[in-house]
Amino acid sequence: MLPDTQQQPLIERIRDIGHPEAVRRFFGLLKELIDIVNLPNGDARLAFTVRQEKAAITAHINYFQALRIQRPRKGEVEYHLTVKKSYQDRLKVLEELVFEPITEKSEYVAAIIGQSNVHLLYQPVLRTCWEDCLLELVESTKRGPHSARHNADVYRAAEDEAFLSEITRLADDPTLGDRRPNDYTAEEPEAEYETEPERPSQPHNLILFGPPGTGKTFALQPYLWEKNAASGLSSSVRASLITFHPAYSYEEFVEGIRPEVINGQISYRIRKGIFYKACMSAIQQAGYATLADCLNDSVETRQQKLKKAPPHYLLIDEINRANVASVFGDLITLLESDKRLGAENELWLTLPYSQERFGVPLNLFVVATMNTTDKSIALLDIALRRRFSFREIAPDPSVLGTIDGIDLAQLLRTINERIEYLLDRDHQIGHAYLTTIETHADLCTTFRDRIIPLLQEYFFNDWAKIQLVLGDNMAWGKDPDLRLVRLKKKYTSAAASKLFGELPDSIDEVVTYEINPHLQQGDFDQIPVDAFVKIYQKQQV
Repeated sequence: MLPDTQQQPLIERIRDIGHPEAVRRFFGLLKELIDIVNLPNGDARLAFTVRQEKAAITAHINYFQALRIQRPRKGEVEYHLTVKKSYQDRLKVLEELVFEPITEKSEYVAAIIGQSNVHLLYQPVLRTCWEDCLLELVESTKRGPHSARHNADVYRAAEDEAFLSEITRLADDPTLGDRRPNDYTAEEPEAEYETEPERPSQPHNLILFGPPGTGKTFALQPYLWEKNAASGLSSSVRASLITFHPAYSYEEFVEGIRPEVINGQISYRIRKGIFYKACMSAIQQAGYATLADCLNDSVETRQQKLKKAPPHYLLIDEINRANVASVFGDLITLLESDKRLGAENELWLTLPYSQERFGVPLNLFVVATMNTTDKSIALLDIALRRRFSFREIAPDPSVLGTIDGIDLAQLLRTINERIEYLLDRDHQIGHAYLTTIETHADLCTTFRDRIIPLLQEYFFNDWAKIQLVLGDNMAWGKDPDLRLVRLKKKYTSAAASKLFGELPDSIDEVVTYEINPHLQQGDFDQIPVDAFVKIYQKQQV
């Protein structure tokens, strides 16, 4: 059975491109484009064309090229993503990108990515610029000649995994076109797989927890950047980063229906969240274009591919600021290592909005940070705690030095020991508050603007306890001019009567406090060094 007139040019272009993995990756991008623009196959605003002279497959939105894959006569496969010309400055951080004008006077350019730099396709800044551009192109009223050359089977291949698999098999072996459809088998020929690579020496789901200023967010940096052994320069690795907030929801994290206004009309469509996209990026490292492609594969092949695939990291900063059980929803079971796609007891489910089958791939690693002053680990959902490993990042005074005779390490140890006694270990102060201190003035500024306000928050303006933490209490023996927090006034009954003309309802003794005026006003040369030394060294009597 020979392919029809539209299938044949598509098969030939795939054969010209000659890179099955790149083709599948392109069709994965094409599926995302279709989801974003939300236009049906045959809509006059959308046209997918195949060009023999350029060995290319191109997606056009209205008059404009939006996405292309092509293989130049000399060189590797290229992906062309259309972005606004004005976005080039935002994309300068991706040094390997090459820009090419689409037309001489166009306000859009093609961001070109070679197969050797394919990881750039998953950089958030590029994806955001591309997706914003797609929505803008849809609103254009400038129609092009492309719809007359629209190849409906390109659209179909992006939406139908089985059809895409059939097309790619025909491209790989022209003799398959002479066989009957029943002759096709879903099984792949046996392949020699590489030995399983060394996996990251960490759990699949990890939470780094500790008080503020201990470097939890900084600890995420190695997942975002790694040293290139050849050049010695930092290069981007595969990772997605998100910061949770109290309003964050399942619909933003996985998928949800979002309203959009196009040409004054409100429409609703399903938008994929960062967790879904991170899972997509992970399975694409294994050579799959979509999750459907992965799930349609045989169990053995899927396990082989996912076990040898490079890792992809989803980094979640401040995970406990959102309602974690609500954000993860029914995915919480799929996070378990043995329930992931490619694992022994793999599971998948059907997403509520798109009705797509969905699973979490074995090569996705979730690394999160949690500030223990916001919420204790004990208060987290038990189901979440069971599925995540926890690693404490505690204050590390050993990284601190000495400034003007002030032992910053001992200063931090003493303050934290007092906080732990008066409150708990979750409310200590991290070493990052003091790592940038270079001068006495820096130290004064840090105490005035950061540490003392933090202590006010910790102790709910209980100034007597703040004095205990800073060694400003009477029993510690600091001279009055060395105290950072001072007793302002003690109101006896007589003083209260003088202030109000009568005794207030409460006749309890009232004490008010103030921050050292020199510290408050920035007269740091009036703050003796001993004001800090005597925090950890008791005044000798």
